[in-house]
Amino acid sequence: MGKLITLRPGEAVPGERFAGVDIIKIIAMYSVLSLHFCDFGGFYDFPVRTPSGVILSAFRTIFYMCVPLFLTITGFLMHKAEFCARHYIKSIPFIVNSYVVGIIVIIFKMKYFDEKWPLFIWLKSLYTFQQPHYGWYVNMYLCLFMLMPFFNYAFKCIRTPGGKLGALFVLLILGNVASTVNRIPIHLEIGDTYIGFTPHFFENLWPVPYYWCGMLIAEYRPKVNKLFAIFMTLFIIDAEVIINLLTTKVDEGLGWYHGFNFNNDDFLNVFLAAFMFLIFYDIKIRNKVVCRILSAVSGLSMTVYLISFIGDTVYSKRFIQGDNSPLIFVQRYFRIIPLHFLCAVLASFIISFIVKLISKLLMKPLLKLADRKKPAGET
Repeated sequence: MGKLITLRPGEAVPGERFAGVDIIKIIAMYSVLSLHFCDFGGFYDFPVRTPSGVILSAFRTIFYMCVPLFLTITGFLMHKAEFCARHYIKSIPFIVNSYVVGIIVIIFKMKYFDEKWPLFIWLKSLYTFQQPHYGWYVNMYLCLFMLMPFFNYAFKCIRTPGGKLGALFVLLILGNVASTVNRIPIHLEIGDTYIGFTPHFFENLWPVPYYWCGMLIAEYRPKVNKLFAIFMTLFIIDAEVIINLLTTKVDEGLGWYHGFNFNNDDFLNVFLAAFMFLIFYDIKIRNKVVCRILSAVSGLSMTVYLISFIGDTVYSKRFIQGDNSPLIFVQRYFRIIPLHFLCAVLASFIISFIVKLISKLLMKPLLKLADRKKPAGET
């Protein structure tokens, strides 16, 4: 394994720019829109056990790396976060961004769908991050953000690499493995059931192993043989597709959701995201213009994720009509998603400018208060 993966403990070089991480963010951003297209484009109506179904399910598995990659990136970039006022104040742009996009989405729903709800319902959906419907990630991320300093302290207190890997193993078992196994169906004559897993009480821990993986990579900076990482990525994708095939009720002509399908919380996706991250994260780009472009676009990741709801709604209502087949699905994908991604990025630049202005006004007095030094002799 020494030639495949090598570790070199150490910190980042001051001022180091992770161009590879920006590339991963952009891949994850594009994957979000692609994954949503699987839903709106009718992919889940296709039978799985066909040649085209196998190929498309492999791409769907690749697209599902979006959230796992974002969480792994978060662990990599936030592994030094400490418990202090500044850390929590830094969540303000994230919250403001969600509210600004939420207001835009509410206006869109009023005009496009003619939705009419009492003011309190609109406001509740806004402050609980339910606008747009992709706000579940906002809720999850904010909870993770609040816990980051304590995960970081726990990570630092474990002195050996073996101990840190052991902690990751336990987190995987309690969260991701339990979630995976509990969704694998067993088809019996008396009806369908599931394998079941004990213990499974902490299944909602599933985001933590991704974050932990990011911290491990940040601390040890593994150098991975790229061919080996690509091979492992393809191997895991194949494994997920095979499990889909083996658990689908083909004889009844039923589609995707009558079998097992991998989601964000599945344990194999932790390894898939880790190897995908290792392929790109240490890429260095010397061209400053290219680096700035990558940095600017990758910084829009959350805005693109949220505002894509509008584009998803428009194309699903206007351009996904009539007969569908795997070939039509692919043709529609290449006509719609690249343009959708470009429009979402351009719109996000404008939204980001507004968010920065509002966030700066809110954060400036809070940061001054947080940085205020106590007078000498004050306890």
